[in-house]
Amino acid sequence: MVAVSPAPSDIELAVRPVRPISLIVDACLQWFTLLAGRLPGAYTVAKLDAFDRFRRKISPWELTGMFLLSPAACLAVNVLIESIPLADPALGFYGSRNFQIRNFVVGTTVMMTLITTKLSCISRILPRSWKYISGISVALTAVAILTNAVNAVIGDVFPVPFTQFVPTGPMGVIGTLNNRKFLETPENRARMQKIDRWLAMDLAPILIYPIFTAVFMAVEPEQQMWLSLCLPVLKLFVRYLVWVAIKDELDLVGAATCSVGHLYHILFTVMCLQNAKSLETYAAVIAVNTLQMLLNCRGILKDAYELRKITEQLEDLDKLGSMDIVSLVSWIAQQEQVSRSLHHKTPSRLLSTCPEYQRDDYVTKYHKLLQSETYAISKNSRLTNLKGRDQHLNSKRRGTHPTGRNASPGEGFKDLLPKSDAVLISTRAASVAELPVATIVKANEKSRAVKSLTGGARQGEAVVRRFTSALHQTEIVLLRSYITIFAMAFYGS
Repeated sequence: MVAVSPAPSDIELAVRPVRPISLIVDACLQWFTLLAGRLPGAYTVAKLDAFDRFRRKISPWELTGMFLLSPAACLAVNVLIESIPLADPALGFYGSRNFQIRNFVVGTTVMMTLITTKLSCISRILPRSWKYISGISVALTAVAILTNAVNAVIGDVFPVPFTQFVPTGPMGVIGTLNNRKFLETPENRARMQKIDRWLAMDLAPILIYPIFTAVFMAVEPEQQMWLSLCLPVLKLFVRYLVWVAIKDELDLVGAATCSVGHLYHILFTVMCLQNAKSLETYAAVIAVNTLQMLLNCRGILKDAYELRKITEQLEDLDKLGSMDIVSLVSWIAQQEQVSRSLHHKTPSRLLSTCPEYQRDDYVTKYHKLLQSETYAISKNSRLTNLKGRDQHLNSKRRGTHPTGRNASPGEGFKDLLPKSDAVLISTRAASVAELPVATIVKANEKSRAVKSLTGGARQGEAVVRRFTSALHQTEIVLLRSYITIFAMAFYGS
């Protein structure tokens, strides 16, 4: 066998160190790809299970009614707001009664929406009535209006400059006091602070919108065209900021980034079309939105192709039962080895932090994974997992928070267990014991079939993550279309 010696140039190329400039360029390219492309995300298994149950029990007529009637409340509020007449701003503050009433209705509605969203995202929080939600919403809105009124009287100026910015300080103080008095506990403090940061990011476009509108209406027609081309950049930037704030909330990040980023993009687009001063501006806005529509179509085809590939990979399992692809992937994800592997990811891909997907029977099914050390002691587990869980449980007993490096992937899920978990566990064990032998044999056959088709826990986890990621991206596209249809009608009313 002939030995070939490397040339000196090959040796020099092999040992040449990577230049810092290339690392910076690669990092910038990765960040730009993340900013401009489709943001990553996936369903948790808990959300997939809830989606599977929902679609099996709901009828097409009920689903159609939900789509058509869900925006009815928003439309009614919008009509109410638009029915309040406005006076001439030249009359000053003392002639702005209708304007203040209009701001009060808008502010109260926005605050009620944010507080309701916040309460629905936190587990184990004491139930709050509509009286509490309405009361704190009215209080925060009154603080905002009074702050602007005081500034108008003292400064003898109306309208007050930066009306959206000035009240944020007093409103933040009132909101913090309300959290500490009525909502915060040592168990939910960290999550509540994260939700507050997310909701604050949701309000950020409200501060950007009036500035962009004022600048757009003041510039010349030629400048309007170039400014309209900044719309997609502004949308991507706002969407990325919201995603950074809530990216660990797997079941909320899709709706949060899409609703905020796309809703304000629609408002900006309509504003540009209404105030455009040249045909070039109209053409630029239409071209940008047409390109975005084509990219959405490309994303839909990509997701459909991914779902079809997964269906073909698992088509042999149809012989073992009547489950469709959604039920089948949900069943695969809940197998012991696959579910353990998904839960050990950070954040957990098995359990959801959203209370809507924290059913007692689902959480109790994984009580060993949340409470007991015996679940982690197996031939495939590592001692580091057990050590991290011990540190987390000990810190919970002492009332301290573990550091990010030592925190286990399942941090924050222990409080999801129902109070009477021992009773539920024994009930579930009894129900499993009463299953007929044929059902158990059939389940064992499916387990062997899944293992042969997916190649074990690692490949099964890959199938679940590919499927849930495709569902996540499809949900964003559908939600974006839903917002486009109804937001245009609301804006035009």
